[in-house]
Amino acid sequence: MTRPDALRQFIDATRNAFFAAHPRGEESAAGLRIFSALGTPGPIARERRASILPACEHLSPAIENARATGGPTKDLAECLEALEPWLSWRRRPGSGQHGEAFHRGHANAWIVAPNGIERRADVMVGVTLTAPQVNYPTHSHPPEEIYVVLSQGEWWRDGADWHAPGIGGTVYNPPGVSHAMRSGSTPLLTVWCLCAESRAPNNGARPIPAGG
Repeated sequence: MTRPDALRQFIDATRNAFFAAHPRGEESAAGLRIFSALGTPGPIARERRASILPACEHLSPAIENARATGGPTKDLAECLEALEPWLSWRRRPGSGQHGEAFHRGHANAWIVAPNGIERRADVMVGVTLTAPQVNYPTHSHPPEEIYVVLSQGEWWRDGADWHAPGIGGTVYNPPGVSHAMRSGSTPLLTVWCLCAESRAPNNGARPIPAGG
């Protein structure tokens, strides 16, 4: 199987930006697992139906902010921009329970996933976008997760304080850990990857469909 050029370039740019941040320990090991799996392409969806949500009005400004950083972050932002016509944006299930600001102010797009552009379940890659001053609520999922951060914003996980990785930074969430993120005065844009090979202990955490 062969990936479309735009998708191949996006995955390559995600890998390059992640390792350019010099991840260590568990974070680095997770990245190696994810990008090793992505070395073998999966089947491509026959139909690519793009869709947008109100939060998508913040995509262009967020891409421009990332582009201005230069280096691997700029490359990833431009590859995401090229892939954007294929993206189908969706809200997190149950988003209305978290208030109107979150419901209208966020969007997730699955790029590599069972319902993504590349159809597979061993690893998932997607994008989350939020409007300024939006909290992405606390959640958890069995697979471990890495983020490549394309904007200013703050991340939290159980056992650690809120922190700002900065544009071009990375974030790691171990399997099953509760975590959240929030934007500040500018839109939040981040690429995330989940590795299905990593599962949380049986601690009652429910899988949440992608998006952080």
